[in-house]
Amino acid sequence: MEADDFFSECPQTKNLFEEIMHKISYLGPIQLKTSKSQISLIGQSAFAYFWIPGRYLKGRLVAPLVLSIPLSYHDKTVPWKEVTKIKEHWYMHHLEIWEETSFTNSVMSVLATVYTGGKPIEK
Repeated sequence: MEADDFFSECPQTKNLFEEIMHKISYLGPIQLKTSKSQISLIGQSAFAYFWIPGRYLKGRLVAPLVLSIPLSYHDKTVPWKEVTKIKEHWYMHHLEIWEETSFTNSVMSVLATVYTGGKPIEK
């Protein structure tokens, strides 16, 4: 499945995703793996996931897009919608993305840390 297929019923969400991916692109090479339920961002390994909550949470007002990031700690630098312990020492952090401004420098910093495995990005 391609990203275009993933967003076929949500063209505005696709635009939002593309705006955010433009910001993320400075991290380095990123491969997208698209399935029916999510788009995985893969650097050296999968480090973040985008999904459309409206596909699963019917009858509620939900954000057009959610970014989920697994971390080995409970991050408190971003106002996450939800943080769930998924296994010992691993937490899934979910961020509702209502508009491009929902994707802050703090979120970018967390993504950069995960993408590089905790190493600083050389510019």
